[in-house]
Amino acid sequence: MKHWLIVLCALLLAMPMAQAQKPGEKAYAPEDLNKLTQPEQIRVLEKQYAELSGGRLLPEDQLEFYLEQIPRGWTYAQITEDMAQSLRDRVEGNTFPDRLPPAGGWTTPGYTTRFPERGRSILCESIRNTYRECASGFRNPAVIERQLSGTDCVEGRSWGHRPGVIWVANGCRASFLESAPAAAQLPEVTCQSVRGYRECNVAFRGPAQLVRQVSGSSLCVEGRTWGQRPGLIWVDRGCGGVFTEAYRPSGGFYAVDQYDETVVDCASISMGYTLCSWNDRDGRPFLLEQYSIMPCVEGQSWGYTPRRGLWVDAGCRARFGAGGR
Repeated sequence: MKHWLIVLCALLLAMPMAQAQKPGEKAYAPEDLNKLTQPEQIRVLEKQYAELSGGRLLPEDQLEFYLEQIPRGWTYAQITEDMAQSLRDRVEGNTFPDRLPPAGGWTTPGYTTRFPERGRSILCESIRNTYRECASGFRNPAVIERQLSGTDCVEGRSWGHRPGVIWVANGCRASFLESAPAAAQLPEVTCQSVRGYRECNVAFRGPAQLVRQVSGSSLCVEGRTWGQRPGLIWVDRGCGGVFTEAYRPSGGFYAVDQYDETVVDCASISMGYTLCSWNDRDGRPFLLEQYSIMPCVEGQSWGYTPRRGLWVDAGCRARFGAGGR
């Protein structure tokens, strides 16, 4: 009897040793996340993102994206690398816009690194006839201050603008200034939600902005109680406001009518990061039209990689097409 008690005690003492974690073994996640239940997957992903980001919450749309990829074969290592890449993208892009860039400026190549003060000019140059975008921070249309190239800078052909962005091509090099505000000269449209959701047609060519709120206690917050799509404004939950056209772009380098087959609208709601569906077989997307007042600058407030897909951030709302010149 004593012999069996000794054996039993030895087994009980050995059990914790058998369950101890082996050196080098992952603390809380197998490489194949399909072995976990979905609540366990969510816990693992949120914990990993918090560790990589210094305690930030994993954005809901990014979490949903990873949960969709796990059944398709994405491993724990792949998701970890994608999280790290997404955090690098956000740091390098310095997600826009009402924040000043870091002391050394943005690190994304090819873009102006600092917003100008009112009256200060922005230099934007097409080197070797290539297309280039420069983040201006302008809330009103840009005008040429001084042409620096021997090649003529023709608006709509070799240079143009949209909110917060100047683009140049075909050898155009120039310094640009922000023009005086002209919003008060544009027609106004009143749109009010009385019994829930309502849409109001508008003839604006560019994005709309809220001039003044006419509803009582219901706040008008873009992306929550009001928003816009091409040709209309929508309001909800009692929001009522007077809207006007905020900005008239001078046209993009890529023409909208080139992209009749593959066109995707992608919107950053409440200044947040958003992933949008994009078919890799269509190739790389190009920005066709910007609807937001907030700038859409590739590498800063929108981007694309085959693994992650099309993303927007910091209030960028735009239409994208496939292909290009």
